[in-house]
Amino acid sequence: MKPDLERRMRCVEDELAIRALAARFSDCANERDFCGFADLWSAKAIWEIGPPLPAKAQGVDAIVDMLRRLLTPQKMFMQMTHSGVVTIAGDRATARFVERERGKGEDGSGAPTFYENLAVYNDELIREADGKWRFGHRIYVYRFLDDSAYSGRVFPVTGGMTGTSNDAARKIGVET
Repeated sequence: MKPDLERRMRCVEDELAIRALAARFSDCANERDFCGFADLWSAKAIWEIGPPLPAKAQGVDAIVDMLRRLLTPQKMFMQMTHSGVVTIAGDRATARFVERERGKGEDGSGAPTFYENLAVYNDELIREADGKWRFGHRIYVYRFLDDSAYSGRVFPVTGGMTGTSNDAARKIGVET
């Protein structure tokens, strides 16, 4: 294969891997797949959520614990990753993805809570020694937040037909 074609193919593969990483982030959060979520981060990664609901964690264990805390009061939570832009420079990359989230839960007293927002993730990514892209730093920036009541029924997370997203990938022979 010609060197230029190899370089271009590698760039396409890298961008697809980064987009898949962002999609897996949402899938793991939606399905409460904490093991899969842990695999998305570099060892010293930082995850930040900005105002008006700030939170921050550094290191994989702290990041997974933060996700658990965020999801605990939610009976229903869905994050949808939309369009994104990716810039790759060797084994480093930056990306920005548009997000929409919707949640319904209870506060400490059992009163219903509602959550709907639009936001942007600003990402710094690292290709690690195993060849996988992982988040090095992920910052969530709110653009819209609505906590007013809405109607609708909530259905529990069941893990789908195949379990976690990594289980589904392994079932069809894809390395995770």
